[in-house]
Amino acid sequence: MNFEKEVEKADSLLRKNKPSEAVTVIKDAIKEFPDDSYLYYLLGIARMKCCRFFLAKRALEKADKLKPNNSENLRSLGWVKVMLGNLEEGRNDLRNAINLNLTSPLAYLDLAMSYFHFYDFEQGFEWLERAKALAPKDPYILYNSDMANKMKKEASKYSQFNLKLLKKEKSDPKIQKEFRLFMLSKFFKNKALRGDEAEEIKEELELSGAGDTIIYKDNINNNITKENILKRRIEIEKELSDLLKESNSEFAFEDIKEVIYNENGDNEFSKIISVFDHGQDINELNDIMQLLNDAWNYFPHKCLKGLSPAEMILKHQKNNK
Repeated sequence: MNFEKEVEKADSLLRKNKPSEAVTVIKDAIKEFPDDSYLYYLLGIARMKCCRFFLAKRALEKADKLKPNNSENLRSLGWVKVMLGNLEEGRNDLRNAINLNLTSPLAYLDLAMSYFHFYDFEQGFEWLERAKALAPKDPYILYNSDMANKMKKEASKYSQFNLKLLKKEKSDPKIQKEFRLFMLSKFFKNKALRGDEAEEIKEELELSGAGDTIIYKDNINNNITKENILKRRIEIEKELSDLLKESNSEFAFEDIKEVIYNENGDNEFSKIISVFDHGQDINELNDIMQLLNDAWNYFPHKCLKGLSPAEMILKHQKNNK
Protein backbone atom coordinates (compact mmCIF):
# COMPACT_ATOMS: atom_id res chain seq x y z
CA MET A 1 0.00 0.00 0.00
CA ASN A 2 1.35 3.42 -1.00
CA PHE A 3 1.02 5.90 1.87
CA GLU A 4 0.94 9.09 -0.24
CA LYS A 5 -1.60 7.58 -2.62
CA GLU A 6 -3.95 6.61 0.22
CA VAL A 7 -3.70 10.05 1.83
CA GLU A 8 -4.41 11.68 -1.52
CA LYS A 9 -7.43 9.42 -1.98
CA ALA A 10 -8.78 10.27 1.48
CA ASP A 11 -8.21 14.01 0.92
CA SER A 12 -10.05 13.78 -2.41
CA LEU A 13 -13.04 12.05 -0.80
CA LEU A 14 -13.20 14.71 1.92
CA ARG A 15 -13.10 17.50 -0.68
CA LYS A 16 -15.95 15.76 -2.52
CA ASN A 17 -17.93 15.69 0.75
CA LYS A 18 -17.78 11.90 1.02
CA PRO A 19 -16.51 11.59 4.61
CA SER A 20 -17.95 8.11 5.27
CA GLU A 21 -16.00 6.71 2.34
CA ALA A 22 -12.93 8.60 3.54
CA VAL A 23 -13.24 6.95 6.97
CA THR A 24 -13.06 3.50 5.35
CA VAL A 25 -10.01 4.40 3.26
CA ILE A 26 -8.18 5.92 6.24
CA LYS A 27 -8.92 2.98 8.54
CA ASP A 28 -7.51 0.60 5.94
CA ALA A 29 -4.39 2.76 5.67
CA ILE A 30 -3.99 2.78 9.46
CA LYS A 31 -3.79 -1.03 9.41
CA GLU A 32 -0.66 -0.67 7.27
CA PHE A 33 0.72 2.45 9.00
CA PRO A 34 -0.53 2.22 12.62
CA ASP A 35 1.87 4.81 14.02
CA ASP A 36 1.28 7.66 11.59
CA SER A 37 -0.26 10.65 13.38
CA TYR A 38 -1.52 12.31 10.19
CA LEU A 39 -3.75 9.34 9.38
CA TYR A 40 -5.40 9.59 12.80
CA TYR A 41 -5.79 13.34 12.28
CA LEU A 42 -7.52 12.71 8.93
CA LEU A 43 -9.69 10.03 10.56
CA GLY A 44 -10.76 12.52 13.21
CA ILE A 45 -11.65 15.14 10.59
CA ALA A 46 -13.61 12.62 8.50
CA ARG A 47 -15.51 11.38 11.54
CA MET A 48 -16.33 14.94 12.58
CA LYS A 49 -17.79 15.56 9.13
CA CYS A 50 -19.95 12.47 9.72
CA CYS A 51 -20.96 13.90 13.14
CA ARG A 52 -19.36 10.92 14.91
CA PHE A 53 -17.90 13.20 17.56
CA PHE A 54 -16.96 10.61 20.20
CA LEU A 55 -15.11 8.52 17.63
CA ALA A 56 -13.52 11.66 16.18
CA LYS A 57 -12.24 12.59 19.62
CA ARG A 58 -10.69 9.14 20.03
CA ALA A 59 -8.85 9.44 16.70
CA LEU A 60 -7.62 12.97 17.39
CA GLU A 61 -6.40 12.02 20.85
CA LYS A 62 -4.38 9.25 19.21
CA ALA A 63 -2.96 11.77 16.71
CA ASP A 64 -2.04 14.09 19.61
CA LYS A 65 -0.37 11.23 21.47
CA LEU A 66 1.69 10.22 18.43
CA LYS A 67 2.62 13.80 17.61
CA PRO A 68 2.35 16.04 20.69
CA ASN A 69 2.26 19.82 20.44
CA ASN A 70 0.96 19.91 16.89
CA SER A 71 -1.19 22.98 16.35
CA GLU A 72 -3.61 21.49 13.82
CA ASN A 73 -4.16 18.31 15.84
CA LEU A 74 -4.93 20.37 18.92
CA ARG A 75 -7.22 22.75 17.04
CA SER A 76 -9.36 19.90 15.76
CA LEU A 77 -9.30 18.09 19.10
CA GLY A 78 -10.34 21.31 20.84
CA TRP A 79 -13.28 21.83 18.50
CA VAL A 80 -14.58 18.27 18.85
CA LYS A 81 -14.44 18.64 22.66
CA VAL A 82 -16.51 21.82 22.34
CA MET A 83 -19.06 19.87 20.28
CA LEU A 84 -19.14 17.22 23.01
CA GLY A 85 -19.87 19.87 25.65
CA ASN A 86 -16.39 19.83 27.22
CA LEU A 87 -16.11 23.59 26.82
CA GLU A 88 -13.24 24.56 29.05
CA GLU A 89 -11.11 21.59 28.05
CA GLY A 90 -11.83 22.27 24.39
CA ARG A 91 -11.11 25.97 24.67
CA ASN A 92 -7.87 25.22 26.48
CA ASP A 93 -6.79 23.01 23.54
CA LEU A 94 -7.72 25.79 21.10
CA ARG A 95 -5.66 28.32 23.08
CA ASN A 96 -2.72 25.92 23.10
CA ALA A 97 -3.10 25.48 19.34
CA ILE A 98 -2.89 29.25 18.97
CA ASN A 99 0.21 29.41 21.18
CA LEU A 100 1.85 26.79 18.97
CA ASN A 101 0.96 28.67 15.78
CA LEU A 102 0.15 32.33 16.30
CA THR A 103 -0.59 32.86 12.59
CA SER A 104 -3.41 30.28 12.17
CA PRO A 105 -6.66 32.26 11.73
CA LEU A 106 -8.88 29.17 11.94
CA ALA A 107 -7.82 28.42 15.53
CA TYR A 108 -8.87 31.95 16.54
CA LEU A 109 -12.14 31.53 14.63
CA ASP A 110 -12.96 28.18 16.27
CA LEU A 111 -12.32 29.66 19.69
CA ALA A 112 -14.54 32.63 18.83
CA MET A 113 -17.37 30.35 17.66
CA SER A 114 -17.16 28.34 20.88
CA TYR A 115 -18.20 31.55 22.69
CA PHE A 116 -20.80 32.71 20.17
CA HIS A 117 -22.71 29.44 20.42
CA PHE A 118 -23.12 30.08 24.14
CA TYR A 119 -24.05 33.78 23.86
CA ASP A 120 -20.72 35.08 25.15
CA PHE A 121 -20.22 37.78 22.54
CA GLU A 122 -17.57 39.86 24.31
CA GLN A 123 -14.98 37.09 24.35
CA GLY A 124 -16.17 35.74 21.01
CA PHE A 125 -15.56 39.00 19.18
CA GLU A 126 -12.19 39.42 20.85
CA TRP A 127 -10.99 36.20 19.24
CA LEU A 128 -12.86 36.82 15.98
CA GLU A 129 -11.11 40.16 15.49
CA ARG A 130 -7.75 38.40 15.82
CA ALA A 131 -8.80 35.92 13.13
CA LYS A 132 -9.88 38.78 10.84
CA ALA A 133 -6.60 40.61 11.45
CA LEU A 134 -4.70 37.55 10.20
CA ALA A 135 -6.98 36.91 7.21
CA PRO A 136 -9.01 40.10 6.56
CA LYS A 137 -10.32 38.92 3.17
CA ASP A 138 -10.97 35.28 3.94
CA PRO A 139 -14.59 34.63 2.82
CA TYR A 140 -15.16 31.91 5.43
CA ILE A 141 -14.08 34.19 8.28
CA LEU A 142 -16.10 37.11 6.91
CA TYR A 143 -19.15 34.87 6.55
CA ASN A 144 -18.87 33.72 10.17
CA SER A 145 -18.34 37.32 11.25
CA ASP A 146 -21.61 38.30 9.58
CA MET A 147 -23.42 35.41 11.30
CA ALA A 148 -21.94 36.40 14.67
CA ASN A 149 -23.11 40.00 14.30
CA LYS A 150 -26.63 38.85 13.52
CA MET A 151 -26.56 36.47 16.50
CA LYS A 152 -25.50 39.34 18.75
CA LYS A 153 -28.30 41.53 17.46
CA GLU A 154 -30.77 38.72 18.13
CA ALA A 155 -29.47 38.22 21.66
CA SER A 156 -29.75 41.95 22.43
CA LYS A 157 -33.54 41.56 22.50
CA TYR A 158 -33.31 39.49 25.69
CA SER A 159 -32.84 40.67 29.25
CA GLN A 160 -29.69 39.68 31.11
CA PHE A 161 -31.79 37.30 33.20
CA ASN A 162 -33.19 35.55 30.12
CA LEU A 163 -29.74 35.39 28.55
CA LYS A 164 -28.46 33.60 31.65
CA LEU A 165 -31.32 31.12 31.32
CA LEU A 166 -30.49 30.57 27.65
CA LYS A 167 -26.84 29.96 28.46
CA LYS A 168 -27.81 27.49 31.17
CA GLU A 169 -30.14 25.58 28.86
CA LYS A 170 -27.56 25.63 26.06
CA SER A 171 -25.12 23.94 28.44
CA ASP A 172 -27.66 21.29 29.47
CA PRO A 173 -26.07 17.88 28.70
CA LYS A 174 -29.47 16.46 27.72
CA ILE A 175 -30.04 19.16 25.09
CA GLN A 176 -26.47 18.80 23.82
CA LYS A 177 -26.97 15.05 23.50
CA GLU A 178 -30.24 15.49 21.57
CA PHE A 179 -28.52 17.93 19.24
CA ARG A 180 -25.60 15.57 18.52
CA LEU A 181 -27.93 12.64 17.88
CA PHE A 182 -29.95 14.77 15.50
CA MET A 183 -26.85 15.76 13.54
CA LEU A 184 -25.66 12.15 13.46
CA SER A 185 -29.03 10.95 12.17
CA LYS A 186 -28.69 13.15 9.07
CA PHE A 187 -25.73 11.06 7.96
CA PHE A 188 -27.19 7.58 8.26
CA LYS A 189 -30.60 8.33 6.79
CA ASN A 190 -31.60 7.72 3.18
CA LYS A 191 -28.78 5.29 2.44
CA ALA A 192 -27.88 1.64 2.74
CA LEU A 193 -25.03 1.46 5.21
CA ARG A 194 -21.94 -0.62 4.54
CA GLY A 195 -20.84 -2.94 7.31
CA ASP A 196 -18.06 -0.69 8.59
CA GLU A 197 -20.35 2.38 8.53
CA ALA A 198 -23.03 0.57 10.52
CA GLU A 199 -20.44 -0.55 13.08
CA GLU A 200 -19.12 3.01 13.45
CA ILE A 201 -22.61 4.45 13.94
CA LYS A 202 -23.50 1.73 16.43
CA GLU A 203 -20.36 2.48 18.43
CA GLU A 204 -20.98 6.24 18.29
CA LEU A 205 -24.53 5.74 19.56
CA GLU A 206 -23.26 3.54 22.39
CA LEU A 207 -20.65 6.12 23.38
CA SER A 208 -23.31 8.83 23.35
CA GLY A 209 -25.51 6.78 25.68
CA ALA A 210 -28.23 6.15 23.08
CA GLY A 211 -27.63 2.45 22.47
CA ASP A 212 -28.65 1.60 18.91
CA THR A 213 -31.74 3.83 19.00
CA ILE A 214 -32.48 5.87 15.88
CA ILE A 215 -33.96 9.13 17.11
CA TYR A 216 -35.21 10.65 13.88
CA LYS A 217 -36.96 8.87 11.04
CA ASP A 218 -36.42 9.39 7.35
CA ASN A 219 -38.14 12.54 6.07
CA ILE A 220 -37.60 11.97 2.35
CA ASN A 221 -40.26 9.97 0.58
CA ASN A 222 -38.69 7.21 -1.51
CA ASN A 223 -41.31 7.84 -4.22
CA ILE A 224 -40.49 11.53 -4.38
CA THR A 225 -41.13 13.56 -7.53
CA LYS A 226 -39.81 16.88 -8.79
CA GLU A 227 -43.24 18.40 -8.12
CA ASN A 228 -43.21 17.14 -4.52
CA ILE A 229 -39.78 18.66 -3.95
CA LEU A 230 -40.89 22.08 -5.19
CA LYS A 231 -44.09 21.89 -3.15
CA ARG A 232 -42.21 20.91 0.01
CA ARG A 233 -39.73 23.77 -0.49
CA ILE A 234 -42.60 26.27 -0.54
CA GLU A 235 -44.04 24.77 2.65
CA ILE A 236 -40.68 24.79 4.44
CA GLU A 237 -39.91 28.37 3.43
CA LYS A 238 -43.28 29.56 4.73
CA GLU A 239 -42.99 27.70 8.05
CA LEU A 240 -39.45 28.88 8.75
CA SER A 241 -40.17 32.44 7.60
CA ASP A 242 -43.16 32.52 9.97
CA LEU A 243 -40.96 31.35 12.85
CA LEU A 244 -38.41 34.06 12.10
CA LYS A 245 -41.13 36.73 11.94
CA GLU A 246 -42.73 35.55 15.19
CA SER A 247 -39.43 36.00 17.01
CA ASN A 248 -38.70 39.36 15.29
CA SER A 249 -35.48 37.78 14.06
CA GLU A 250 -32.74 39.73 12.32
CA PHE A 251 -32.26 36.66 10.14
CA ALA A 252 -34.22 36.01 6.96
CA PHE A 253 -34.97 32.73 5.25
CA GLU A 254 -32.35 33.66 2.63
CA ASP A 255 -29.72 33.44 5.39
CA ILE A 256 -30.79 29.86 6.10
CA LYS A 257 -30.65 28.94 2.41
CA GLU A 258 -27.16 30.46 2.15
CA VAL A 259 -25.83 28.37 5.05
CA ILE A 260 -27.30 25.21 3.52
CA TYR A 261 -25.98 25.99 0.05
CA ASN A 262 -22.43 26.71 1.23
CA GLU A 263 -22.16 23.95 3.84
CA ASN A 264 -18.93 21.98 3.97
CA GLY A 265 -19.95 19.30 6.45
CA ASP A 266 -18.48 20.83 9.61
CA ASN A 267 -20.65 22.87 11.94
CA GLU A 268 -22.98 24.68 9.55
CA PHE A 269 -26.07 22.88 10.82
CA SER A 270 -25.34 24.08 14.35
CA LYS A 271 -25.26 27.66 13.03
CA ILE A 272 -28.78 27.29 11.67
CA ILE A 273 -30.09 25.84 14.92
CA SER A 274 -28.53 28.75 16.84
CA VAL A 275 -30.73 31.11 14.82
CA PHE A 276 -33.87 29.42 16.16
CA ASP A 277 -32.68 28.38 19.63
CA HIS A 278 -34.26 30.80 22.09
CA GLY A 279 -34.59 28.58 25.13
CA GLN A 280 -37.58 26.51 24.00
CA ASP A 281 -38.34 23.27 25.80
CA ILE A 282 -36.76 20.19 24.27
CA ASN A 283 -39.94 19.03 22.49
CA GLU A 284 -40.45 22.37 20.76
CA LEU A 285 -36.78 22.54 19.81
CA ASN A 286 -36.97 19.01 18.41
CA ASP A 287 -39.89 20.06 16.19
CA ILE A 288 -37.84 23.00 14.90
CA MET A 289 -34.82 20.78 14.27
CA GLN A 290 -37.03 18.36 12.34
CA LEU A 291 -38.20 21.24 10.14
CA LEU A 292 -34.62 22.42 9.66
CA ASN A 293 -33.65 18.90 8.69
CA ASP A 294 -36.32 19.06 5.97
CA ALA A 295 -34.82 22.34 4.77
CA TRP A 296 -31.38 20.68 4.65
CA ASN A 297 -32.80 17.80 2.59
CA TYR A 298 -34.93 19.81 0.16
CA PHE A 299 -32.82 22.89 -0.62
CA PRO A 300 -29.72 23.01 -2.87
CA HIS A 301 -26.15 22.37 -1.71
CA LYS A 302 -23.16 23.67 -3.62
CA CYS A 303 -21.21 20.48 -2.86
CA LEU A 304 -23.98 18.51 -4.62
CA LYS A 305 -23.57 20.66 -7.74
CA GLY A 306 -26.59 22.77 -6.91
CA LEU A 307 -28.91 19.86 -6.13
CA SER A 308 -30.62 18.98 -2.87
CA PRO A 309 -30.30 15.57 -1.15
CA ALA A 310 -33.90 14.90 -2.20
CA GLU A 311 -33.03 15.65 -5.82
CA MET A 312 -30.00 13.36 -5.56
CA ILE A 313 -32.31 10.54 -4.44
CA LEU A 314 -34.68 11.30 -7.31
CA LYS A 315 -31.74 11.25 -9.75
CA HIS A 316 -30.56 7.93 -8.32
CA GLN A 317 -34.06 6.44 -8.67
CA LYS A 318 -34.28 7.51 -12.33
CA ASN A 319 -30.83 6.12 -13.12
CA ASN A 320 -31.76 2.75 -11.63
CA LYS A 321 -34.96 2.35 -13.63
